[in-house]
Parts: sequence; structure tokens; C-alpha cells
Amino acid sequence: MAAIHVGPTAAVTVLAALLAVAMSVPWSTGIVVVLAVFLNQVSVGLSNDALDAPRDLQAGRWDKPIAQGVLPPGVAWSVAGGAALASVILSLLIHPLVGLWQGVFLLAGWVYNLGLKATLWSGVCYALGFGALPVLVGYASPSAEFPGWWVVFVAASLGLSAHFANVLPDLAVDREQGVRGLPQRIGRDGVPGALVGLTLASAVALLVGAGFESLPYTAPAAVIATGLSVVGALRSRMFQPGALPFRLSMAAALVMALALALGLVL
Repeated sequence: MAAIHVGPTAAVTVLAALLAVAMSVPWSTGIVVVLAVFLNQVSVGLSNDALDAPRDLQAGRWDKPIAQGVLPPGVAWSVAGGAALASVILSLLIHPLVGLWQGVFLLAGWVYNLGLKATLWSGVCYALGFGALPVLVGYASPSAEFPGWWVVFVAASLGLSAHFANVLPDLAVDREQGVRGLPQRIGRDGVPGALVGLTLASAVALLVGAGFESLPYTAPAAVIATGLSVVGALRSRMFQPGALPFRLSMAAALVMALALALGLVL
């Protein structure tokens, strides 16, 4: 289970479910959409660990089943490929554009794993992938249309925030191993501030895009998410990066995800 990155996979799957409910996707179609997104994330998680196994072994990452030898690489690659294929096929059964945007989401994750994670373009993969999520859900809805700009912007910002928060505890190890993605280039001193900036940007987009009627829900969510992000940034700057700043950033992202869903409904 650890090889599929349970936490991130669950978070993205829940976000897909929230968006499906908010966009009035019929329950039968919604189940297929959520399953397809889940398989997408399983594929990305397994391929990531399969590619990183030598590096994880060198770094002593005993929490990684493939690096431990518990999960054979061949099995991981087979499951990753099968999950990717199933994800796209299920999406195409709903609507061709759902399949197209699911493919964009999937491709962003795989391209990241295959090499862009170590380049300046690492953040683009996350922003593109997460930005594609509300688009594919939007085309699965009865109206089958592209969602509002602010929905895509908030989702893309959430993805980029997740990228920054996820690598924060491992910045030093990553740089030693030659992984020079966007957050590694910004460095420990810059990443916390970038997380706060991304949260603020997504909060402003949410407040403007969702409109006046949603302010009783979106405004408190924006304040809470920004507060969590600021506390996480301060904690990271004052102490060695660890699990707490990551969890606070993820909590901020969850609040924004809930607010995004409410903004669509109200």
C-alpha cells in the first residue's frame, strides 16, 4: 500500500469526489470518475517509487516497499501500466474530453516521474495535472463544459502547493542526490514563503470567482487556510523542516478544496 502513496492518492481522490458532487455529476458517472482518478494516482505513485528505488535504497528509505525488495519492480510496473490504461479507458467511456483531460493529468504525473522532477519544470507538472482535474470532472457533468477560470486556477495552485509541501522535509537529501526541481532551487528559506503566496493567490481567486453569495463560506475558509499556511511557514523557518509544516500545508489545501466545492455549489 505504501508504494501507491496512500496519503496523496487519497487526497486527490477525495478532491475528485468533492468536485463531482459540486458539479452535479450523476452518482453513477461520479463513481466511475472517482475510480478513474484513483487508478490514475495509483499508476503515478507506483511508477514514481519504481523509478526512485535505487535512490531510495541509497538514502535508506526503508518505508519504500520497492526499495526494500518487498514489492518486485516488475510487478510495480505492470500494475502501474494497467492502472494507467484502465484510468483512461474508464474516462473515455464517460466522454472523449474526460478521457483527454484524464490523459493530461496522467501524463503530467508520469513525465514528472521520468525526469522533470529534477528540473525547473517540476512545478509545471503539478500545476498542469491538478488544473486538469476540475476540467475532466466538468466534462463528466450533465452540462459537459469547461469550468470557470478560478476553479482551474485554485486547483492548479493546490497542486503546486502540494509539490512544495511534499518535498520540504527532504530538500537537503534531494539536493545531495541531484534532484533540482523548482522547490529545491528555491531552497528551504524560500519554499515556506512560496507556500504562503500560493495559498493567498488561490484564496483571492476563490473569493473573486465564487462571488458575493458564497462569501459567508469562502471568506472564513480563505482566512483559515492562509493562517495554517503562515503557521507552517513560520514553523519551518524556526525549526528543521519536518512532518508538522507538511501537515499544516496539507490542512490548508484541504480547507481550500472544501471551499472550492462550496463555491461551486452556492
